[in-house]
Order: sequence, then C-alpha cells, then structure tokens
Amino acid sequence: MTRYLRGLAALLVFATGAAGSIGCRASSAPIPFEPAFNSKDAIVKAALQAISARDRTTLASLALSGAEFRKHIWPALPASDPKVGMPLDYLWADTSQKNENYLAQLLAEHGGRDYRFIAATFGGETTDYGAFRVHRKTTLDVRGPAGPVTLRLFGSLVESGGRWKIYSFVVD
Repeated sequence: MTRYLRGLAALLVFATGAAGSIGCRASSAPIPFEPAFNSKDAIVKAALQAISARDRTTLASLALSGAEFRKHIWPALPASDPKVGMPLDYLWADTSQKNENYLAQLLAEHGGRDYRFIAATFGGETTDYGAFRVHRKTTLDVRGPAGPVTLRLFGSLVESGGRWKIYSFVVD
C-alpha cells in the first residue's frame, strides 16, 4: 500500500472516535491482559526497569500482544467496522512493525540508563471504548544521572478494569 494509505490506516486505528461510533462492538468486561499491572505507575516502573536492563523480551511483553489486540481491542475500534474496509491483518502487520521499530529505537537511545520514576501523565486525549480506555501521549518525569528530566519513551497506555499495559511504543 502507499504511504498515504498506511498513514490513513494509522489514523483510523488511533482515531479518537467514541465507543459508540458505527460498527464498534465494545464489551464492558475487563480485558485479561497478560502481563498486566494495577496502576499506570506500576507499568511505567516495570518498563523503566526493563529499559535499564536492556531487556527487550520483557519490555516487548509489556505491550499489547497480537492476540490481545485481535480479540479485545480491534472489535471496539471504529476502524473495525466492515464499512470502513480496514483489513485487520494488514493493520496489525503495519502496527507491529512500527512498534518493533520504535522499541529498537527506544533501547538504542535509552537502554542501560537508570531512570528513577517520579510521575507519569498523559498529554493527549483519553478515549473510552467500553471495556478499555486508551491514554495517549504518555509523558514521564524521571530522575536520570544528571537530574530530573521529562521523557516520552512510549506512546499510549491501555487500561481495562484497573489493569494496565502499554498500547504502543510508537511516540507520535
């Protein structure tokens, strides 16, 4: 597909449409994320620990898996409506490739650094899809070797039933 269509696909997936948008089939039952954390602070601390250890496997496991996305996230997104015509397989392949690229960049730039957590906030919208909420533009206040710093190490977090995971490593 052309670059334009890939951009359009990303826009459709991350669109901030309400859960009641056409074709959304959201449930209010909590998603059984694995692994999952009981707070945004806990998931961020786990990510910072994995970054410090340069532990790509653990860090990758903190983000949505393909199975979690397909089963729980995709059906609630406006892009899943058959009228939109967005193929799930194409979308996941594109999304997971971008996620891998950002994860590699994250570890190349920050791997091995010992950041101490101070706070996590969101600079973008939070969209409620029924069973889950996507909190966009995660911003971290951490203490690094030279003192306090504000970083964007990953993009969005997803929350369901008080359980948290990284939605995407893509920083936009």
